Amino acid sequence: MAWKTVDKYRLGYNVQKRAFYFSYRLEGDNTVYQLYPSPAEFTALADMFRNEGPIHFNTDGKYFVTEAEEVGEEESAP
Repeated sequence: MAWKTVDKYRLGYNVQKRAFYFSYRLEGDNTVYQLYPSPAEFTALADMFRNEGPIHFNTDGKYFVTEAEEVGEEESAP
């Protein structure tokens, strides 16, 4: 199973196509991958990438995961 850290990502909306897009690049890889998620998937991805980190990608199963957290850990306010 190969894990890579997400190095960069972008969230966007194509006005002409009326479609959300999500692009990302993995650490050590110059390829930019792009997805066209549904509105619900876009919202979930945006929440995960904005509020958690680092984000890892499983290249075998093709899924994102957050860093492990302790049970009951709360996000701290600035």
